[in-house]
Formats: sequence, structure tokens, C-alpha cells
Amino acid sequence: MLIQFTVDNFRSIKDSVTFSMISGSNNTKNVFPARNYSLLSSAVLYGANASGKSNIIKAFGFMRAMVLNTKRVLQSTDTLFHEPFRLSVETESASSSFEAVFLVSSSDKVIKYRYGFEADNATIFSEWLFADEKGKEARLFYRDVEGKEFYVNPEKFKEGHGLKDKVLPNSLFLWKCDQDGGAVSKTILTWFKNTNTIDGAKSSEYATYTLDQMSRGDHKSEIVKMVCVADLGVSDILLEENEVSQAELEKLNIPEKMLSQLRAAKSPLIEIGIKTVHNKYDESDQCIGIETFDLDSDESEGTKKYFSLSAPFLDTLKNGKILFVDELDSSLHPMLTISLISMFNNPKINTKNAQLIFTTHDTNLLNQQLFHKSQIWFTEKDSYGVTHLHSLAEYKKVRPTDNIEKHYVQGKYGAIPYLGTFTFAEKS
Repeated sequence: MLIQFTVDNFRSIKDSVTFSMISGSNNTKNVFPARNYSLLSSAVLYGANASGKSNIIKAFGFMRAMVLNTKRVLQSTDTLFHEPFRLSVETESASSSFEAVFLVSSSDKVIKYRYGFEADNATIFSEWLFADEKGKEARLFYRDVEGKEFYVNPEKFKEGHGLKDKVLPNSLFLWKCDQDGGAVSKTILTWFKNTNTIDGAKSSEYATYTLDQMSRGDHKSEIVKMVCVADLGVSDILLEENEVSQAELEKLNIPEKMLSQLRAAKSPLIEIGIKTVHNKYDESDQCIGIETFDLDSDESEGTKKYFSLSAPFLDTLKNGKILFVDELDSSLHPMLTISLISMFNNPKINTKNAQLIFTTHDTNLLNQQLFHKSQIWFTEKDSYGVTHLHSLAEYKKVRPTDNIEKHYVQGKYGAIPYLGTFTFAEKS
């Protein structure tokens, strides 16, 4: 469960900004209790194009990739991810910092962790991990290269003993502790692994995941039900398996080495596709049978996206994970978008306290019947290209009856584009 996330010097984010999933005071809408917190089940980010709302999500994805070492940094000469704010001489060569505060359930208790690091493309300048089991935060470890400090708690972080001299300058201490079998380190890595960021404008990137889930039987019935109740005209979804012919194999755009392995394989290459089932009617509007469509070539972009989103959403809800979605509303009707959000806001469906954080331009969602003001966030870019982040809850005079959509479009909360006037140059 995410409590808050802080990032500094990343892409359009020059100065430190903090995104929080803590509910506003006296709110009982779309929240769940965890320790002494009231946490939000969902949150939405609004802002003009290029205002930096996507960079908030990308910043968390960046931290996740770093913690999970997706770049496979193994040697001292390997470079790290680094995307600083490039529009200032102060930051273009400076390090970036990331910190996440989150809760992890462990047997009969819930522990709050605060983990973060500061790094550039070659060095981890600082790294820290704190844990709070009973209301008081304890420092598990802290390293500061420039201050020449490296502290490991002798009682509460025994897994880190004897390892501080073995960690490379471009490596996280967390990695080393995990490689040595550390239980707490594994807990932190597992939490990050249970978070996901996806780009809603690129449904093909996660369609493969949904297809894989269906082919293995995971969530298959739920995926079919979710798509069929969405009023897309689909009555069923079928998996179709076809053997890839030799001629089709030769046309595949893959490396020659891989192609040679497929040619030599004893078992045939099987292509798995998705067919959607639609009812077919006669001239009297009586159902006389069914017609199958190919999902990729016959269905709309909205249907394809909704199908692709189904497995990530179901997996997140069933396992109590955290899902970040950039441009959730892309290609979707507002009612479909609302139905996806409502799954997280409904405690009868969201029984594992999963969380959804997404960006959108759809002002139809700016509705206090759907969101509490603490769930609504805005990004705005200043004249120097710097992203600023603020919540609707920061505005003290927002009444429950206010038309948030109207006020947002009017510019009352900022985060909208201010357009100049375009004219063709007059010919002399």
C-alpha cells in the first residue's frame, strides 16, 4: 500500500514534489484503513499537455526499474538510469532522488517502510531505509558517499552486517543485501515488484500479458465477463491456436539466430490469437447464430484497449497490488473509464486494498460523486519548464456541491493550457 512518493530532479521535475495517497481529513469516500492511516483506493492526475503529469508516473516507474535492477547493473563500469531536469545548469549534471513510503503486511503486523536513494548515471550518492513497526521510525541503514557515512543498524538490520564494504559505488546496498539472502531486502524488492506502470496509449504493449493470462487459464473467466458486461457487443471471447507455416515463419521480423532455432525446432510454432463472438440476427431481429471477429483487425481501438487492460486490472485487484496508468482514458468512452475506476473504489470488489493511480484529460471524471477532493491532483509547468504538483485538497474553499469540472476548465485550479493565437505571416 502506497502512502506517498517523492521525486527530485527528474525530467520536467526540477524541485522536490510529493504525491500522497493519504485521504483528506474526515473523508470516508474511496478509502481504507491501514495502521493509523486512511489511504485512498484511487487517485487521478490532471494537467495540460507537457505539464509533467506523465512524468510523475514515469518517475515512479523509474524508481521501480532501479530498485529491481532491470538494467542488470553488475559491474563497476555499468551505467545507471539517469534523466535529470535539463533546462537548468543547476540540475542538468546533478543527481536525482527518489523516495517511497509504503506499508507491508507481515504475519500479524503491518510495517511502514521509507526507502529512497540519490544517484546519477554512475554513482549512488546516498541510500536509506527506515522501518516503523509500532509507531516509531527506526533507521535500518543509511549511506552517504560525500559525507563518508555508512550506518547499518546492528539489531534491526542484521542482514546488512559485513556487506557495506562489498557494495559497488554504482550499486544499491539493497541489491547486495538481497543477494546475500536478506529477508527485509526481499520484502522491499517484492513490494516494488507488486507495483506496475503501463502506458494507456499503447495497448499493444500489455495485450500480450492479457493474452498470456487467458492462454494459461489465469483470470480467463473474469476477463471474458469483464469484457462482455462492458456493452461492447461482445458475447464471448475465444482463444484460437494456429500452426505457423514455414512460409509465415520466414516472414517473421526476428534475429537470424532466433529464426534458425525456430526452423530447427521439433515442435511446430503455434500462434495464439483472440476471437470475439457477436450475436447474428435475421431481418426480424431474432438471434440466429454467432459471428466471430478477429480482435486485432475487426474490433475498435476502444474494445482492444479494454480487453488489454482487463488482465492488469484484475491481477492488481485480486492480489492487492498498485497500478499506475498513464492516459487511462485514451480510446475509451467515459463510462468505460468510470467502470474501471469504480472497481477500485468499490470495497466489495477491491477486497485486497489495491490502488489505482492514473492520468487523464477527461474532465467528465472531475465529479465529486466519483472522487473525493484528496484524490484529485494537478500538474502545472511554469515559464521555466518546471513541473509543479498540487492537490485539490489544498484549496480550502472547495465545497462538496462545487462543479469541479467547470471550475477546472475555467482555470480556477491551474493545470490548463494558456493558448496564444496562431496567424499566418503576411507576405510582404
